[in-house]
Amino acid sequence: MTELDHATVQSAFILIDGAVLDAPRFVYEHDDQPELEYLYLGTPHHTAVEVSPCLVKPSSASRIWQEQAQWQAHAVVLISDENLRVLADHLRSLLSVQLPGGGYSYLRFYSPKQFQRLMGALSDLDRNRFSGPVKEWLSFWGDGAWHRIKADGSGQYREASEEGWFVLAEQHIEALSVEAREEFVGKLGQYLGIDDRANLNDLIREADALGFRTEKDVSRYAELAVIHGEGIKHPELRAILSTSELSTGMRLNEVDKRLAYGVAS
Repeated sequence: MTELDHATVQSAFILIDGAVLDAPRFVYEHDDQPELEYLYLGTPHHTAVEVSPCLVKPSSASRIWQEQAQWQAHAVVLISDENLRVLADHLRSLLSVQLPGGGYSYLRFYSPKQFQRLMGALSDLDRNRFSGPVKEWLSFWGDGAWHRIKADGSGQYREASEEGWFVLAEQHIEALSVEAREEFVGKLGQYLGIDDRANLNDLIREADALGFRTEKDVSRYAELAVIHGEGIKHPELRAILSTSELSTGMRLNEVDKRLAYGVAS
């Protein structure tokens, strides 16, 4: 585990994903005088405050930093010269973003994996606009280290009432899709014990052509294809896999059963 340096700790805020970690309970168990803001408070999302992302400014005597292993996978760290209220309101304005078609979507930038994908999709200019008063973002990566992304910290900060001002353009959506796909291919390769990216991409394309879209369904199809090889291509099984009359889970269950007991004729 890589510890954060003293200078970073002194000027840092922690933004915790409340959907996966009970942020208030954790914070108050490890800090006697923290400052904490529920980002959903004062927004249209206030009814889901129990799973709200929480922005925390640890006290000078906080024990939170010694418990890094408990929260580093569920939070990002922010460096800003602004106070907690100003920073919290700017982050509230980013809870949902506008899509190219004019609709809106939640943006889980407080989840390290989602945050890393987002930052990879934004240009320097977009990143500075998004960051507002944030000078630096830190997120913990799978390589066991904190990675820093700098912003100029002088961007215009927004009010909570301006939520939806940030627009994800087509190029952002495409970049996010590529990032997500590459991450999934890597996880699938680890799960199946396959290093050949071309082979993995072929398996994903086969699954997609049969109507399997979720990571769970694609992974299960790929596992069956690897275990049974050409057996998965039996005409009877292809007919089952491609039928729209059954749910994707039922199709995979039926094919798995037939392959296991050799009932495909």
